[in-house]
Amino acid sequence: MRLGSVVRSGLPALGAMLVAALLLATVPAASAWSPPSTDPVAWSNGLVLCQFAPASPSVAASAVAVPESGLTASLAGLAEANAGGVVVATASLATASWNVTNVSSDDAYDLEFTTTATVASSAAPGTAAGSVALSIQFVLPAYAGSPTGPTDAVALEFSEAGWPWQGAGDHLVLTLAAAPTYASTESLRATTSDGWILASDANATGAERERMGVNASATATVPGGPRSIAANATVALLSSAEARVTIAFSAAAGAFTGLALTAHVGIVLPSTVAGIPISEVLAAIAAAALISVALAAFARRVRRRPSQLVYAEEEP
Repeated sequence: MRLGSVVRSGLPALGAMLVAALLLATVPAASAWSPPSTDPVAWSNGLVLCQFAPASPSVAASAVAVPESGLTASLAGLAEANAGGVVVATASLATASWNVTNVSSDDAYDLEFTTTATVASSAAPGTAAGSVALSIQFVLPAYAGSPTGPTDAVALEFSEAGWPWQGAGDHLVLTLAAAPTYASTESLRATTSDGWILASDANATGAERERMGVNASATATVPGGPRSIAANATVALLSSAEARVTIAFSAAAGAFTGLALTAHVGIVLPSTVAGIPISEVLAAIAAAALISVALAAFARRVRRRPSQLVYAEEEP
């Protein structure tokens, strides 16, 4: 019985060792650069590194194989505007207290920031018009072929619920801030390439390293069910080291009780990682994931199978 127990308990450890060996063999550069120790959470899928701010929704995304690179994206503002574009209410994000929760799954790394923010009325400064529940999740697919998306992009999944509307014909305006993680090595520029609206280039070579995009539509919650509405994004380049991405949702949104939108920070991966073609690295990561799943399934079958050693010891 002891032998059977040892064999069964060793299977998960063997799987973990094989997966770790594969990743270390194919992506040695991943351990060459450690994120700052002040970050509460930092993780990587072997190709992309994500580092998070301690107490506010912000992510610095970069290629693992390119030190001192990255694009930092964060939530900068949420406001209600009337049909003329005049802001009538604003969420007080500066004083909001955010809860941070790791909601990762087998398919993706996922860090969620949530808060209930006060909404201030523009008509009566200092007066609270109500509150709104806010959430933003930073999702990094864990392996090639993940149902959550490609491994070279981080999704920023924003949602709000319970906005205290000031007018039935008003609409919401969301603002995201973007900046090079290292201003000394990269510069921002506006772009319209392949649906992306902002790019960050290496100062030394001019090569594009990261980019940012916003989905052209959002999902609104209405009494009759979810509805797709337009999300119009514009970029304000304040300098080569600072930009604002403003997303205005379609007008007459006053009846909506909730809203969800996804933006992305894409990483332009180098053609090789530590001299290994990037296609081979992706294949190795996918293989590691498949090996892990196969070993887990095998271990489960072994645990469920009756052990002859148990029966042998039970005989008188």
